[in-house]
Amino acid sequence: MPTHEWTLAHDPHGRDGRKRNRRALVIAVAVPSLIALVTLVPALTGKGAPRPGGRTYNARVNCQVNTVNGTGTVSINGTVEGDSSRFQVTVEVLDAATGRRIGQQTFDVRDTKAFSGTTRAQAPPGPAGIECRIAKVV
Repeated sequence: MPTHEWTLAHDPHGRDGRKRNRRALVIAVAVPSLIALVTLVPALTGKGAPRPGGRTYNARVNCQVNTVNGTGTVSINGTVEGDSSRFQVTVEVLDAATGRRIGQQTFDVRDTKAFSGTTRAQAPPGPAGIECRIAKVV
C-alpha cells in the first residue's frame, strides 16, 4: 500500500500533466509559425506591401550639347511622373561612341513633373554625339 508521501510526489502523467505540456508545446510552435507565415508568404510571392522606398515612376529625358571652342555645355530637359510629389533624378550624359560619362546632374523635382538644367561637359563629345540616360530616381 502506498504511503501518503508517495501519492503526493510529482507525477507528470497524473492529473493534467501531459495536457499542460502538450498545450505549451503547441503554443510554442504555433505562434512563431504563424508569424513566419504572415511575414514570409507575401515576400516570397511578391504580392505583399511595397518595400520601403519603392516608388512607381515614369521618366523621360532629352539632352542637347552646345560646344564652343572645344568646351561644351549640355542642356537637360525631362519629365518624371509617379506616385510621389517629390523625386530626385540623376541624369548621366554619355559620349555616344565610347559610352564614357562626360557629365552628370541631379535634380530635385518637387510638386511638378518637369525638370531642366545645364551642366558642363567634362570632355568634348565625339563625332557620334551624346546620349542621356536616367541613372537613378529616388
